[in-house]
Amino acid sequence: MLDQYRRDYAEFNAAVLREHYLFGSGQKMTLELARIYERFGDLFSRQTIEKLKRQLDETSAHFESQRASLNHLLKFAIEQFLEDAVKALTEEISAYEAAATIELAGRTMTFQEAIVALATERRRATRQVIDNKRLAVIAAANDLRAERLLKLHEAARSLGYESYTTLFEQLRQLDYQAIFRAASPLLGRTESLYVARLSETLQRNIEIRVEEAERSDYLHLIRMTHYDARFPASRLLDVYRQTMAGLGINIEAQRHIEIDLHIRPHKKPRAYCIPIIVPDEIKLIIRPAGGQADYKALLHEAGHSQHYGWTAASLHPEFKYTGDYALTESYAFLFHHLLADRAWLSEFLSFADSHEFVRSFMLVELMMARRSIAKLGYEQRLHGSEDFARAADDYAQSLTEATKFRTAKTEYLSDTDEGLYVANYLRAWALASQLRDYLQSRFGQRWWASPRAGNFLKEIWETGDRYTADEMASQIGIGPIAFDLLIDEFNQALKG
Repeated sequence: MLDQYRRDYAEFNAAVLREHYLFGSGQKMTLELARIYERFGDLFSRQTIEKLKRQLDETSAHFESQRASLNHLLKFAIEQFLEDAVKALTEEISAYEAAATIELAGRTMTFQEAIVALATERRRATRQVIDNKRLAVIAAANDLRAERLLKLHEAARSLGYESYTTLFEQLRQLDYQAIFRAASPLLGRTESLYVARLSETLQRNIEIRVEEAERSDYLHLIRMTHYDARFPASRLLDVYRQTMAGLGINIEAQRHIEIDLHIRPHKKPRAYCIPIIVPDEIKLIIRPAGGQADYKALLHEAGHSQHYGWTAASLHPEFKYTGDYALTESYAFLFHHLLADRAWLSEFLSFADSHEFVRSFMLVELMMARRSIAKLGYEQRLHGSEDFARAADDYAQSLTEATKFRTAKTEYLSDTDEGLYVANYLRAWALASQLRDYLQSRFGQRWWASPRAGNFLKEIWETGDRYTADEMASQIGIGPIAFDLLIDEFNQALKG
């Protein structure tokens, strides 16, 4: 059974990921998933799920690799069973957002362009108008999002799981409440410095007090547009090329990793990596908007792309696609954090007087980390109840309290990812901090200029998604994953 299942599994993943790439990159106006799910429906039928469970139960603990394979395939089958249950709604919501437009001062922009405009528009009053129109577009589809979420919850229960959250905890062997408890001290231990630095930044850059800050200010502030001149678009690919060369990686020889920098009206503003066929066809997609945000996006997605691009071709397909997402996210965080390395900034961008930039960059990182912790708490409560009116209030209150930016209720469903993915970001933040510390200790502060460090990274990348983030941390000798080092990094950077 497994050999044929693996072949179909690999073909399904390639088909779905290619469809997401074409739609997300703005090359298609419609996301057509139904036909793919119908074609490969046997991969994630109830009968197949039961067969995989039975095989897993019958496989001795002595056969560790076989059990790991079955675990990965079972995760895939159950997660795709859920996605299959909502495929029509996924298509409908995607089609609505792709067709939505926003009118502003005689100009028509797509929904995706509006998000970019929020980040780059310098006039606060105009940003507020854009954001209100953006939120109106989101609100109009919230009934579809609520229906989709109810169907996901129902599908989880139909498989015998107590709840949607329980399903993912058992599949991914994670305790979300334990992750929340481990990450939550970051909020208290960074609070005073965070508020002080945020107050200074808002006053200096936007001329408002913390009490006046809104979500539209957050979306603008994280782009750090006042540093754009330090990060010229003309140098973006050269800096990436030179950084990888320092690790002994020649990106010119990596024909299997394609960087999509094209600006298309319907291209999603969020940068991402899509490993269509691992390791042979990897897409790195960003929508350039200028400045440090483009560098951060490219470096972040390069972490994913290098991970999948160096994955051993000989691995079973389930060790190429269905892994612990915190692992690949940790590689992404490792690379985008180079923007906080003053030596790297000086060497590659001649940015010697980068002290204030690094402090601002780390403030933005902390804004996002605090927001992620609040989201994890909120999403657990969201999936534990179907009282959406209360959930919307909870979302607005929780995120406002953690970030200090007043957050509207409207995005209480659109601002979530499948399977409590935000927990992967939090674990990755912590693991990347530990991995960076290890690389600096073993290869020097300028680890990014060491081919030996590059060889080490290639060795762990070759294992693809075979191991969880916790297992990889243990194998390297830096586990368990903990948040103390990350908290210290934030406090040290903001004190400086």
